[in-house]
Amino acid sequence: MVSLAAIESGLAALKERYQRAAGQLALLEKQKSNKEAALDRAREDIAIWEQVQVLFTKVSEYAREQLKTRIEETVTAALLAVFGEGYTFRINMRQVGGQPTAEWQVISRYGDIEVAAGPEDARGGGIVDIVSLALRLSLLELARPKPGGPVILDEPAKMVSAEYLPNIAEFLKQYAARTGRQIILVTHAEPLAEVADVSYRVTQRSGVSEVTRA
Repeated sequence: MVSLAAIESGLAALKERYQRAAGQLALLEKQKSNKEAALDRAREDIAIWEQVQVLFTKVSEYAREQLKTRIEETVTAALLAVFGEGYTFRINMRQVGGQPTAEWQVISRYGDIEVAAGPEDARGGGIVDIVSLALRLSLLELARPKPGGPVILDEPAKMVSAEYLPNIAEFLKQYAARTGRQIILVTHAEPLAEVADVSYRVTQRSGVSEVTRA
């Protein structure tokens, strides 16, 4: 005959195992969500960089050199505006299969030492976020005919440390003022939302989204 104490002990052990398994499942689901978000960002970055590659292949050698210089200056300016001194964006051109192709490098300076790396390898995701953002803005301004309409950005600084978010906000504000383009931005980052002329906050209550003007 099984005692009540033994049954309760068995139930407690099962409950502990269930809670442990549920915690592991929640962790795995969160990791999966993070990996899927990173994959989406990588696909978006690849699409942007492929557009720049196409732009390089469709212009003359002289125009290509001018385009290269403009893009290098624009992306370098974005890196300096956000992260401060010590960064340069460089495009190395070469021929592959008879077609011009571009390789990206971020040059980081540590005193007298320079370290060159691809944007994805240069100080984590924050650098690649800013490079991708600046490349996208460069495409808009350098393409001919120049596209019209607003710039729509979805979490453009997701991987950038919080300390640099005010710098990104100021960079985007200056870009909008200089180009006359409207920026429509979706973000969870308060420093980015705070510089908007008009902002709306979306909250969810009992499964229903509520939109209020901030």
